[in-house]
Amino acid sequence: MTSRWLVFLVLGGSGALALTAGPPLLPDPALTPGDVLTTDAAVICRPGYSRTVRAVPQALKEQVYREYGITSRAPGEFEVDHLISLELGGSNSLRNLWPESYVTSPLNARVKDTLENRLHDLICAGTVGVPDAQRAIAHNWQEAYVKYVGPLPGGGKPQRAPNQPAIAPTHVPALPPGAADPEHPTLDLPILPGLPATSAPEPVSPDALPDTAPPTPEPPAATDSAPPSGPTPPDAQGACPADAPVKVSRSGVYHLPQGDVNYAVTRAVACFPDGPSAGAAGYRAAR
Repeated sequence: MTSRWLVFLVLGGSGALALTAGPPLLPDPALTPGDVLTTDAAVICRPGYSRTVRAVPQALKEQVYREYGITSRAPGEFEVDHLISLELGGSNSLRNLWPESYVTSPLNARVKDTLENRLHDLICAGTVGVPDAQRAIAHNWQEAYVKYVGPLPGGGKPQRAPNQPAIAPTHVPALPPGAADPEHPTLDLPILPGLPATSAPEPVSPDALPDTAPPTPEPPAATDSAPPSGPTPPDAQGACPADAPVKVSRSGVYHLPQGDVNYAVTRAVACFPDGPSAGAAGYRAAR
């Protein structure tokens, strides 16, 4: 991979830093300051919301790579990531996109995914405000990880982008409750002042629709397997019983008891015996 980036990597547990060539572990604030569609928790906490707004064409992804000087890459090496993730109200604007590595260690795209899921759960539980979560992850996602999740993997300290402000903004004025969104009239969602706004998706013209209806898919063949199990209510503390240990959070995300760093802190609203049963009920897996 060819890149113009120089990044700091943590050496062992000592916290010492060394300068080495490689993919960016933090976005460049000049290129990726962050951009949002909404600050409304009721909107982003709807199950499946992210799927309704996700739209990053390949041409835009290629522009992101060019902006960051990445001229070659291996399959699966990067994802074009939303700095403020869609599940936190972020947009598909170029100003909210950056190339994040899957192969760097110990910090990579999967570590940031853990933070995004944690912030989403906290927002939907009413513990953290949407603007606060958006500001935190846009300012420095590694610092936000330490604040909301815990120590960074590998025991290192949060890094800073070369031109990152030393102090995050302490105040961002908010729209009055119920105010219309002048930048996104078709969405009618409040935006976060202080971050650039992006355009709303263009409506589909009726003339562009096909003249014939798509063929009706064949119903799946009947099988002898048992149907997925239904939900089991948690106890008063939000814990799940041993025969249904999978926790579903208020945000519609299910957490498995093994390998999920957010499992212990999740207060369940429903419990399932396994992940497939939770998925069949319409809930999504933690990323």
